[in-house]
Amino acid sequence: MRSAARWLVSAAPRRLRPRSLCSAALPEPADPRPDPADPDPQLVGALCRVLSDFRGPRHDLHAALSGFEARLTPAAAAAVLRRCRNLPVPSLRFFLFAAALPGFTHLSESLLILARSLASARLFPLLRSLLSDLPPSALSRDLFPLLFRAYARAGLPDDAVRAFSSMERFGFPPTLADLHTLLFALSHNGLVEHAEAFFRDSGNQFDVSAKSYTILISGWAVATKPENAQKLFDEMVERGVEPEVPAYNALIDALCRGGDVALAQAQLKDMQLSRGLIPDAATYGPFLRSACAAKDARAALRVLDRMRARDLTPNVFTYNAVIRLLCDLGEIDEAYNILCEMDNRGEKPDVWSYNALLSAHCKLKEVNMESEPSSQNPADMTAFIDELEQSINDLKAEMGTEMPAKKPDEAKPSDSA
Repeated sequence: MRSAARWLVSAAPRRLRPRSLCSAALPEPADPRPDPADPDPQLVGALCRVLSDFRGPRHDLHAALSGFEARLTPAAAAAVLRRCRNLPVPSLRFFLFAAALPGFTHLSESLLILARSLASARLFPLLRSLLSDLPPSALSRDLFPLLFRAYARAGLPDDAVRAFSSMERFGFPPTLADLHTLLFALSHNGLVEHAEAFFRDSGNQFDVSAKSYTILISGWAVATKPENAQKLFDEMVERGVEPEVPAYNALIDALCRGGDVALAQAQLKDMQLSRGLIPDAATYGPFLRSACAAKDARAALRVLDRMRARDLTPNVFTYNAVIRLLCDLGEIDEAYNILCEMDNRGEKPDVWSYNALLSAHCKLKEVNMESEPSSQNPADMTAFIDELEQSINDLKAEMGTEMPAKKPDEAKPSDSA
């Protein structure tokens, strides 16, 4: 019985081929085989149009592509697959069409692009059929982490584990790094229970490492189950695995997310006094985010002071949480100080940094109005928005953040037109 992937190529009838689309798609090039490292953009564009126009299940895509056989190169095929990644079924049929051409061999990245396209559309039966049809030499180890993540995002932990178990059959013995990739994919997609269960089942196959425990502890942190995170951390220590800074960071994150900041502080002291470990910026991030969630600006600024004393820089996400908190509390000047500190420490503000400030200014303007904003003079509101936008642009220009040029005002058509 033919597989589902092969069936897609041959099942379509040939009577729906619009000849004009293929025959006039491209002028005949001087060299029928361009440099494979530099695909012809016109060829790529024409092939993408064919895939888009012949996307239906009864369309004869094979016949439509036949006029491009002499000019198709592996690099051009990869470019088409990349551009048509939102057309998974036509991309699969195109991939199989090209693979069947005499002397044609796909680039290794082409299969990864197609697999990602099929997985994103959750067409897992077609993806499994494709992988079963291909020779082992056409596969690569990079394909399996993609499968782990795709199955985990789709909420299919058993399939993710099955993909891991099939690596040996395809000629890729799983390594500890592959195990960590699987555990991370499951843990950070709400499937940490399955990740821990598989970790315990595979205990005899791999050596226990601090990174394995850290991934699981981090997964319980995301699930807001600090008691499970603490249990795993204690188990790691009992088994003689020396905890490292990332393990403590994951545990502190779990405790802070669970609301037990005092115990998190105790773990911070333990890692420094008992273990002799030096905290990094990720260690203090959970304390900052916890203070922001509690609307405690003083606690957040105290944590920032401790980080400055150690010359540690929060990431943009953590900085934005502090800016948003200060803006919500009306501390606009302090929020601007944090914004300037971000730039001085090499962390470029992003759109969320400015959105928080813009929202705060809008709220302050509404508070000072004598009536509701909707009843104000539209010209006054427009002038206020333009002035506020110019202030933000000036601040970004001063910090060196690129800003798109403002388009000139276009003349409005007259009412009589």
